[in-house]
Amino acid sequence: MRTCSLSVIALLVLTAPLVQAGDLPAVAPGDWPMYNLDVLGWRYNAAEKTLSPENAGKLEEKWRFPPKGSKEFVGAIHATPIVVNGHVYFGTMVKPAFYKLRPNGEVAWKFRIPAYSNKGALGEKGKRGVNRIGSGPGILSTALVTDSTVFFGDAAGVFYALDRATGKKLWSLNAKVDGFPGGHHANVFMSSPILADGKIIVGGGSHEHPYPQDPRYPCCTGRGFVIAFEPGTGKVAWKYDVGPPPKKFKKPIVIEDANGKHVFTHGPATSSVWSSPSWDARLGLIFFGTDVQNSPRAPTPDNPRLDTEYSSAVIAVDVKTGRERWVTQINKGDIFNHSMSGYDPNTGLYKDLSIGDTPKLYDIKVKERKTRVVGVGCKDGGFYVFAAADGKLLNSTPLYKGKPRFPLDPKPDKRLIALPSPIGGIQSGCATDGKRVFTNAIDWLRIGRALPDGGRVVCIHPDAEKEFWRHERPIIKSRSRGKIGDPVGSGIALGGGIACFTTTVSEQLVVLDAANGKVLKSKHIGTVWSGPSISRGRVYVGTGSILFLKKQMNGILYSFGLPGEDEVDRLGGGDE
Repeated sequence: MRTCSLSVIALLVLTAPLVQAGDLPAVAPGDWPMYNLDVLGWRYNAAEKTLSPENAGKLEEKWRFPPKGSKEFVGAIHATPIVVNGHVYFGTMVKPAFYKLRPNGEVAWKFRIPAYSNKGALGEKGKRGVNRIGSGPGILSTALVTDSTVFFGDAAGVFYALDRATGKKLWSLNAKVDGFPGGHHANVFMSSPILADGKIIVGGGSHEHPYPQDPRYPCCTGRGFVIAFEPGTGKVAWKYDVGPPPKKFKKPIVIEDANGKHVFTHGPATSSVWSSPSWDARLGLIFFGTDVQNSPRAPTPDNPRLDTEYSSAVIAVDVKTGRERWVTQINKGDIFNHSMSGYDPNTGLYKDLSIGDTPKLYDIKVKERKTRVVGVGCKDGGFYVFAAADGKLLNSTPLYKGKPRFPLDPKPDKRLIALPSPIGGIQSGCATDGKRVFTNAIDWLRIGRALPDGGRVVCIHPDAEKEFWRHERPIIKSRSRGKIGDPVGSGIALGGGIACFTTTVSEQLVVLDAANGKVLKSKHIGTVWSGPSISRGRVYVGTGSILFLKKQMNGILYSFGLPGEDEVDRLGGGDE
C-alpha cells in the first residue's frame, strides 16, 4: 500500500525551477501549488501539521477578499485557490482577472484578462434559463504555480504564463487560431495544468455543446486534446488529439427530440478533456479522463450506437511524446450536446456519464502483489480502479444506493453501475491519502425541475472493495421548492486528519474527521462551487457561480484559520 509520504515526494518534483526564480521562495511541502496539490492527483496535504480533528471545530474567518463591507465586484470564483508561501492565487469569471493576494488578503497584483468577443462560445442557456456558462468570459480552472511562474488557461481558449513576482505576462497561446496545432473556433481550457517531465501539460477541447441550438451551424468538427508546452517559451512539445478526426457525412444525420430537429453534418466530434491530468514518473505516463461525445457519427453494422471508444474513457499517453498508450472506456454511447434533451439511439434519453475527476495514482495489492493503479470517479456515480500499466479494469463500486424516481432508461446498459442523471454522480475532485479514497456526489434526478435529490461524501478503500463510512447531506425543506438535496460538487481537500468540501444548496464549507466522517465544522459562506485548499493551518475557498442566477455571479475569497496569531499571520502583508 502506498504511504502518505508519497504525496510529499511527488510535490518535491515540482520544486525544481523552470526559469530563473530570483529571490522568490521555492514551492515547498505545505504549499498547495496546483489543483490536486501534486501530480498524482491526491488532493492531500501530507505536510499539514497545524489543523487536526481536535481543533478544526475552532476554525474562524481570518480575512476575506474583497474585505467585509466592500462593494467591489470581483466576479465568480470557481477554481480551487492556489497557496504558495502563504500567497493566494485565483482567477475569476464574469469580470475576468487573475489575482495574487498577500498572506493578509491584500492584493499583491492583478492581471486583467484582455477583452475579447466570445459570444455564444460557452452559452448553454436553455429554455428554462439556467446553466448560464455564457454569462461572461474568464477563468474556470485552477492555476499551476511554480518557483517563478503562474500558468492557467481561460474560457476564451487562451493559455497564459505570468511572472509570479509581478503578474507580468511572459507568454500566451490562443487555441482558437490557426497558429495553434488543430486550432478550432470553440476551443477552451477548463482543465488545470500540471508540471510533468519538465513540461506544462493541460487538457482542453472544443466546447461545441451549445452550437447546435443554431440550425445554421454545421456541427460538429471539434476535438478534445492534451497539450504539452515548454514552460519558458510556450513552444508546443507535443499535442495528443482525442479520437479520430471528424469527417463530413455524405448524408447529414438528423436527430429529432422534444427540442426540435438537429442536423449534424460532421462527426464524430470527439470528447474534450476537462479533468486535470496526472503523471506517473515511474511509468512515464500521463493519465486523464474524457467528456461526452458531442455529436453522432455515421452508424455502421457493427456499431449501431454511433459511439467511439474515446468518450467517457480514461486515457494514458507517453509523457515524452504524447503517443497513446491505452484507452479504456467506462460508458459507451455517451452522446450529448445542449441543443437536445439527449441522445441515445436506442432510447433517445440523456445520459452524460463522462469523467471530470482526475485519475489518482496509488498502489494496491492485486493477488498479493503490489500494483500501481489508477482510481477515478465517474458521473455515473461509480468509482473505478484500473491497472496503470495497461488500463485493465480491476474493480468498480457504485456509490449511489437509492432507487430512481422515474424510468431513466427502459433498456439500461448492463455496464451501468449507478444511476445516470443530468448533472449527477461524481463530478470532480475525489481525494486520497493512499490508504483511503474520498468521493463526492451529486444526485440530480428530477429532470423536470432540475432540483437535486441528494449529495454525499463516501470514504472507501483504494481497491474499491470496502466502504469505511459515508456522510449523507441532510435534506433541506423549502416552502417554495419542497424537499431539496444538498449536493457535494466541489473537490475535497485532505490534510491534518480532516476532509474539507463545499455544498451547493446549503452553501456550506464543511469539515469532517477523515477517520470517521464526523462533522467538525460547518460554516455558511454563500453560493459556492469552488473546492477548498489546505495550507499552513489555513483553509481557503472561493465563492460565486455563473451557473444560475445573476446575483450569484460575484464571489469572495475566504481564508479560515485557528484563533490567535499563526504561521500565515507572521508572513504579513509584504511581497515575496
